[in-house]
Amino acid sequence: MSVFFHIILVVGNILISLLATIYVPGLVSDIDPLSARILGGAVFLFLLQLHILLFVVRVNKEDVTDRLMALHQDYQVYQDQLEQTREETEKLREQVKNNELGQNKEIVNEMKLLQTLLAQVVEKSSGGSSVTSKNETSLEVRHGGDREADEILNIMHHALEDNRIDLYLQPIVSLPARKVEHYEAYSRVRDDKGEVIFPSQYIRLAEDSGLVSTLDNLLLFRCIQVIRRLGTRRPNMRFFCNISSVSLNDKDFFPQFVDFMLDNHELADRLVFEFTQQDVQRQANNIWASLATLGKRGFRFSVDNVQTLNHDLSDLAARYFKYVKLNPELLLDENIDIERTDIKEAYSRYDIELIVEKIESDATLVEVLDCGIDRGQGYLFGEPVLSSDVTSKL
Repeated sequence: MSVFFHIILVVGNILISLLATIYVPGLVSDIDPLSARILGGAVFLFLLQLHILLFVVRVNKEDVTDRLMALHQDYQVYQDQLEQTREETEKLREQVKNNELGQNKEIVNEMKLLQTLLAQVVEKSSGGSSVTSKNETSLEVRHGGDREADEILNIMHHALEDNRIDLYLQPIVSLPARKVEHYEAYSRVRDDKGEVIFPSQYIRLAEDSGLVSTLDNLLLFRCIQVIRRLGTRRPNMRFFCNISSVSLNDKDFFPQFVDFMLDNHELADRLVFEFTQQDVQRQANNIWASLATLGKRGFRFSVDNVQTLNHDLSDLAARYFKYVKLNPELLLDENIDIERTDIKEAYSRYDIELIVEKIESDATLVEVLDCGIDRGQGYLFGEPVLSSDVTSKL
């Protein structure tokens, strides 16, 4: 009600009281003027109370209506929020389901890979004696006696069967800051006493006995486990895994390797596959055609063990090579046909990064820096260490 309406009601009450005061004595002879005035006042008070009562009732009604409207609005808001929560819960449930399916797929794929590894170990272990006999003469020449070769082969077979093949990581750093950018992965074999057998002692034997593909496969498997644990941390960090020539030509390993990587192409931003310069130059076209399918899915490659700088850089770039590793002796050789300071620029024109490896002294580092190189690797920056010691700090 407006103020004007209340004024009209009050004025009306006064008029009715005055009329009662004036006209009631004429209608009722027993009422004197004083009683008429009292009657008029009583009428005014009654009408005033009625006015107040109506006002209170109306105010209460409006208040109840406002409260009901507010409750309705709140209810509608809660309904909307509940619906939104229900939709978000459904999306979250679907996302969790998809993640579980993805993780289960990853686990299944990796378990299949591990099953393949173990099958290879059992198969090659059962044929180990014949392999040793077949290569008896060459092994004796290379390793100073058949007994030593047999011992190392025996250590390798048991290490594979007993899960004593460890992943070691060596940092690749930015220069001159020496900040760790990437890691190169290596396999290390332990004997039953826990002593490490280095690749220089077993790599030729592994190639001759057919175990090198198993080692490459296991190295890759371990590296993927590290990447899974790393998750979204250090998104620009990559892990370099060497793939041997024997593995590239292994009819069991290589197709499985390509298929596994295609099924797990989310690893493309994490893994770099490394090949020797000799392997890059001599591998058949069908090998590179298969590797190109990985390159098209985002995987990148690296060249190491470089003996000469006669690369066809446009060809390397076309084959998805992103990195080339040089040793300091080759980079700093006085007889090279290109100025040292121009080497990095030549590779950069094809978006290929140079990494100088085997840097082991500050004097060598100074000369490398003079060539403008901004990636380095070597014992000066850190030797290969157990992967668990590295990932715990990332």
